[in-house]
Formats: sequence, C-alpha cells, structure tokens
Amino acid sequence: VPPATAARPEHNVFYRIYFLCITPLLERPRLRIAVFLLTTLIILASFLQPAWQFIRPAGVDGPLSAGGVMLAIMPKDDKNTFNITLDMPEDTPIEITDRVAREFGALAGAHPLVANYLTYVGIPAVIDFAGQIRGNNNRRGPHVAELSVNLIDKQLRDTKSMEVVRELRVAAEPLKHRYPGLDVRFVESPPGPPTRATVLAEIYGPDPEVLRRAAALVRERFERTYMMVDVFDTQTADIPRLDIRVDKEKAVLSGVTTSAIEHSLQSLMDGRVVSQAHIPGEKTPVPILIKVPRSLAIDPTLLDRIHIDNTAGERVPLSELTRVEPGHHDRPILRKDNERVTYVGGELTDSAPVYAILAMDPDLDGLDLGGGNVLHTDNITLRPVLPSTLDGYKLLWDGELRLTLDAWGEMAVVLGAAVLFIFLLLVGTYQSFIIPLVAMTSIPLGLAGIFPGHWLLGIPFSMASAIGTVALAGVVIRNALLIIDFIRDYQRQGKPLEEAVRLAGAVRFRPILLTAVTVILGTLVMYTDPLFAGLATSLIFGTTASTVLTLLILPSLYYQLATRHPRWFLTD
Repeated sequence: VPPATAARPEHNVFYRIYFLCITPLLERPRLRIAVFLLTTLIILASFLQPAWQFIRPAGVDGPLSAGGVMLAIMPKDDKNTFNITLDMPEDTPIEITDRVAREFGALAGAHPLVANYLTYVGIPAVIDFAGQIRGNNNRRGPHVAELSVNLIDKQLRDTKSMEVVRELRVAAEPLKHRYPGLDVRFVESPPGPPTRATVLAEIYGPDPEVLRRAAALVRERFERTYMMVDVFDTQTADIPRLDIRVDKEKAVLSGVTTSAIEHSLQSLMDGRVVSQAHIPGEKTPVPILIKVPRSLAIDPTLLDRIHIDNTAGERVPLSELTRVEPGHHDRPILRKDNERVTYVGGELTDSAPVYAILAMDPDLDGLDLGGGNVLHTDNITLRPVLPSTLDGYKLLWDGELRLTLDAWGEMAVVLGAAVLFIFLLLVGTYQSFIIPLVAMTSIPLGLAGIFPGHWLLGIPFSMASAIGTVALAGVVIRNALLIIDFIRDYQRQGKPLEEAVRLAGAVRFRPILLTAVTVILGTLVMYTDPLFAGLATSLIFGTTASTVLTLLILPSLYYQLATRHPRWFLTD
C-alpha cells in the first residue's frame, strides 16, 4: 500500500505490535544505544563461534568447543557403499593377502546393515572418478586387496553409512594388530571434489633416503593427531631379491653358452610356453605354459642341484656357472610438477582438516631431517604454492584443505564483488554515500543468525553455507531499501521524522514478515539432502535474524543519524 493511502495504524494489529516495540527505541536514546551495542555483541559472538577453535588457549587440536561451529568444504553424505583397501608388506604372498581379505570380508559381512560385498585380490576394484584421483589403478600386486561393501538402502535403515564405517573400523583393530605392517583404509565416497586423502602432506626433496625419513616422521605426527585414522604413506618397504649372474669365463671353459644358462633359469623361475592348444570355440590359440608350482619353487641358493648339459654331453651344475648376489627391488619414484615427491595422508572421523593441519604445522615446520636438512611447510594460503626443492625440503599441505582454501577465496571475492556492486548501485540511486551504508547494515544483521543456526542443528559451515550467505545478502537488503524508501516518502508528505520512521516500519512489517516466512518454507525442502542443509540453514536462520533485527535496528539507526546529521538525509 503506498504511504499516501495507507490505513491508519490504530486499526491494524501488526501496526500496534510494531509501534509497541519501536516507540521506546525512538524516544529513549540510551535504550537505543544499548540495543545497538547488544546487537553488535551478538554479531561478534556469532562470528566467534567458528573462530574460537583457532584462538582458544587449549589449541586448535582436540574436540570442538562448546558452542563452536565446524568448518568444512562439504558435509559427509549417507551413502549405500564404501570400500576397504588392504595393503600388506610388499613381499607378502598372494595367498596370505587372500586370507586377510577373507577375514575382513567376514567381519564386514557380519554387520547387520551390510547387504553384500565383493573382494578383489591383487587388482583394484572398479575404478570411479575418486579412484582415478587416488591412483587406484596402480594398486596391483600380490600384497594388495580391496573390498567393495554394499549396505542396505539408506531409505530402509536409520543408521548412516558414516556410523557403520566407524563401527567396522573399531571392530577391525584386532585384525590389524594380528598382521604387522598391514595398512587398512575405509574409503567413503567424498562429498565434494575427490582428493588422495582428506588430510594430505606432499613432501618434496631431491634425496630419496631423506624423503623416506621425512615421511616416517610426518606419519608419526599424523598418527598422534586428534581423530586421525587410516594414516598411510607412499614409501614402500625394502623387498629383498637375489640376482643370478652368469660367470661368462666359467661358462666358456665349461662349454656352456650364456643363452642356454639364461634359458634354463627362465624355464625354472618363470615357466616356459612349450606349445599352443586349439580349443573349439576359441578364436585364438591358448598357450600351454609349463611352470614349477609355487610350493616347489626353486631356491636360487641351491642351484648346485640343477644341472645343464654342455657341448660334450657332460652335466654341469648351475652353481658352478653362476653367482648369486643379494639386493633389493627398485622403489617406485613419484613426481609431481617434475619434483620428486612422497605422500603422507589420513582421514578424519569427526574433525575438520583445517584444525588437524594447523595443529600439526608448527611441529613439522623446521623439523630436523638429519644431515643438515630441515623440513619447511607451506601452502596454507589462499594462493597455491608451486613445489620447488631449490630451497631445500618442502612439505606442502594438500587434500581437502587446499580445496577449501581455493573455494573460500573465490567465495570471498564473489561476496565482496556483490556487496561492492550493490553499494555502487545504491550510491547512484540515492546520490548519497550514507544512505547505502545504512541500508547495507542489514547484511551483518543477517549474519548474526547464520552461525547460531549451524550450531543449533549441529551442521558444519560448508561451501553450501557460504553460497547461502551470498544469496542472503541480496534478500535482506531489499527489505532495508523498502523501509528507507517509505521513510523518505513520508517525509516528503510533510510528516515529522519520528512519525515517518514508525509508519514506514509499521507499513512494511507484514510484507517483510510474509517474505521471510515464504523464504523459510520454500527452503525447508533442502534439508532432505545433507549437501544442501548448510545452504538451507544460512537462508532460514539468516532471514529470521535479519527480519527481526532489520525492523528494529535499521529504522532506529536511520533516526539516530538523521537526527544528528539531517543534511545527510535530505529529501527532494
């Protein structure tokens, strides 16, 4: 209803309620100032909820403080499947790995919410996008196994998949202690962009032995971090091997060719294809391989029992023609951006990567690696740091924290640009710098309800929550502009400032209230998806706080400034 034809407030219950609340603020300056200060304290206390974990005397590591709000890029979602990866020591036979996989399969299958599972031994499970990022295609060999576990559909169970994984992780502890060197990881589908691990340390350096020591020290610090589980590193164990070398001089003197010796050894160790079988129905011939069974494998140190015929038809023991030299298998070399790297990673059960990393970083920065080498940490910045070993050994933090920093940096730019454009547009509209600033006070007023809402519902402040905050800025400032426009219209009609402020708020009270209710009811449906729960919380609680505070604080602030500086608020 335009101000000129608005009904008298005495005949409307909304008007009377609003007059009852706003009149004391306009007539009593001390009460008005006290309300301003109280509102400022509420906003500061709201921002302190996520910030207290970083500045509290107890340190950033440990349980979340009472009243605190956790920061995360995305909340974990309830899934119907997860994987269990098993990494035995590299020299483990496939039979032992298969036995361990069967025991873990029996453990998982005994859970009442597990529908079925599929075991892969020596090869990776079906590789999805997250598996490609983690490099699952390289997990091949007799020492690795993976279980794909399917749960009962989430519509038919009350327990979330995260709780099932937590229960199985605890139940698997006796199995882990039974097999020393076993690395077990319970891999859930990431809610956001996939990474190698939730908390990931990339260690760069030129010397592989120093990198090996650094990885061991960093892994030890990972294992002492609050709520850190499934810790792993990419350093492989030293696998012994025996190299059989032909003594060419003895071979010539014995009348045996080097190729004959190599052919005999290869037949004994790896087997030999002797023919091909043409099986009906097969398009290609099937090779026939003769190989010594694993149970009767040849010991390279007992080659004196194996003989080979020379050119004269005499039988010569292979031990006379060869020598056995002990050694180790080559370790894999990992590189990123042309720099030698090793990874140390872990998962968090009930904490955020930013807390874990900020707790570990002071202990690892400046870590002595021996031989005059020092480890320096970096990459906890809005701009990513490129790896370089010119200055020594570096630890660059990656994983979910890097994704969070990149996302938050972009969202900060978006929010800042949105607020700036709104301000410039209002400056051009009102031909004033003060009125737009007054109108934009509704933005922090809305923020006063966002963090308390997340704390009340136990929802982490995620990327979706930040998106909701940006959207809220445009919603709440509209109400402020309408109140200001109505105040100025009433003043143009010749009404005193105090009456214009009261009437403007009273006229807009019901429309603003209905707008807030519409936003709240339209957003409730987002709570059906955990990924959008943060967005819904920001919009609902931000709109509620902004509606209440804008109707009281903004008219009072306008009245306060217009009374003391009337020339700032001149009307045409």
